[in-house]
Amino acid sequence: MRLLVLAAGIGSRFGGVKQVVGVGPHGETLLEYSLFDALRSGFDHIVFLIRPEIEEDVKANILARLPASVPYSFAYQTPYSLLDEASRARLEKSRRTKPWGTGHALLCAREQLESSGPFAVINADDYYGPAGFKKVAAWLSSNPGEFCFPGYRLDDVVPACGSVSRAMCSIDGQGCLETIVEHKRVWREGGRILSSQEEGVVELSPEAIVSMNLWGFNASIFDYADRMWKGFLSEQAGFESQEFFLPDVVESMVRQKIVRVKMLPASVQSFGLTNPDDLKETRRRISDLVLQGVYPSPLWEGV
Repeated sequence: MRLLVLAAGIGSRFGGVKQVVGVGPHGETLLEYSLFDALRSGFDHIVFLIRPEIEEDVKANILARLPASVPYSFAYQTPYSLLDEASRARLEKSRRTKPWGTGHALLCAREQLESSGPFAVINADDYYGPAGFKKVAAWLSSNPGEFCFPGYRLDDVVPACGSVSRAMCSIDGQGCLETIVEHKRVWREGGRILSSQEEGVVELSPEAIVSMNLWGFNASIFDYADRMWKGFLSEQAGFESQEFFLPDVVESMVRQKIVRVKMLPASVQSFGLTNPDDLKETRRRISDLVLQGVYPSPLWEGV
């Protein structure tokens, strides 16, 4: 099974190329701990979805430590990727600076994934824990016709300081996804977890199930996502600011009853690199996991 790593983000809130920032005792990046967990769980080929301009950074700061026996390939996401001629012309005339989003990123890696069987997708800047990868790998191996995702408790995935984006999920009686709603600004305040919505600030349940963008998919997602992408480009409003999100593709497929998406309980204290203040906490968390024996140090020693 292949693992797609979404690593093309521009790090606007973090203020730099967070994908290659060292957080481990020997300079290991946060992504490397996810790769370590994924490889132990049965994934055997890494597809790095990146912006072309950070390829050398990825090679120098991640691939230089990755064992030579691990197969990998690159896919690339640029502002002009997968745009038709009319959309390219619109982009050149617009003031758009945002990337196109995670749904677009998935389609940019289609060639490396479509014929390779079930695969998983992760963000490069989040920590998922070993259980998430193990459960996704096991589900894809035994249920290749279904999608899946590890469900995390909201209280486990909101940092003490700063705001993050979180995908809130509702689950049916069979443990499958019903709806998914992206909350773009979630934070803690006075012992509560809050979200900024159009109707104002709302309080969220700490027990709510969240997708952290670790997904198990098969090739059926590509044709559907491509149709949605073309529809997205045809919309006249919001061309300069709207993004094409992967969770929207998943929810649309669920709503149309095209696929079942199994929720796999796998909550751990997750963390990531969204804001500059996250770096110190992430390094502390990784140090604790190393001391607990969850990971060796250096990470790839003996692999």
